[in-house]
Amino acid sequence: MSAVIIDGRVLREKLMPELLAHAKELRERHRCVPSLAAILVGKDPASRQYVRNKERMAADLGFHSQVIAIDPTDCTTDSLLQVIARLNSDARTTGILIQLPLPEPVDQFRLFDALDALKDVDAVGASSVSGFYRGSWGRFIPCTPRGVLSLLDFFKVPVDGARAVVIGRSDIAGKPAALILGGRLRNATVTWCHRHTRDLAGVCREADLLVSCVGADAGRPWLITADMVKPGACIIDVGFRRVGPGRFAGDVDFEAVKEVAGWITLNPGGTGPTTVVALMQNLIDAARYQLGLERAKYSV
Repeated sequence: MSAVIIDGRVLREKLMPELLAHAKELRERHRCVPSLAAILVGKDPASRQYVRNKERMAADLGFHSQVIAIDPTDCTTDSLLQVIARLNSDARTTGILIQLPLPEPVDQFRLFDALDALKDVDAVGASSVSGFYRGSWGRFIPCTPRGVLSLLDFFKVPVDGARAVVIGRSDIAGKPAALILGGRLRNATVTWCHRHTRDLAGVCREADLLVSCVGADAGRPWLITADMVKPGACIIDVGFRRVGPGRFAGDVDFEAVKEVAGWITLNPGGTGPTTVVALMQNLIDAARYQLGLERAKYSV
């Protein structure tokens, strides 16, 4: 039997009326229109696609957005800190997103921790990390893990007590996903993997829930193949890479794996839409926090 297909677009349509309702409340009751500033260095294809999707959804919700595009040859840690300081002090800017990856010489952790804690909509600063590190929500959860949690809940994937494998250790995907799934918010038992993991295939075969967040060329067509998947497991493919002009793919061999797995995300169309939804949720929360309100509530 083929797997249940986890389509992030279905969840996006489910949550869109709720997002619009929160946007209307901010606009009509508090005279607040959230505004997002995205700092984009260079021309990474996956990053540019994400930013385009973000701009489109922000417009659909009536939010303001701006992309601060920076040439990597003119980019230093100090110059980016100046951009962040300007956005921190701008009352019209509700949320700030640093689009990764950044050029190698840049100290991304200095940038993360320079973000105003109430504007850190991808939850990369120390004040945000401390929340989910300690097993609580805190102010924000990073957009990709927040979207993954929503998908797991919406498609009723059992996570409590499950054996989970997370592949990848970026600060906005793999690392926080491993911490959150294994913490008190979801109570899975997590094995956290990366490029140095020995016998990755063997580790993956033990997983009830497999979350792959690599998004890079693994030296073969697919990082995750059908022989690496436990029958009935849930497969969440976060990886996103360009494979040709205008063509993108994930980490997982979807066509083969769907015949083994119990659930599997589309890619594109799985975690991408819910990551953008989560960014809008975090932007709404940022506006609410700055107004002295609590985090917004959703049905999923």
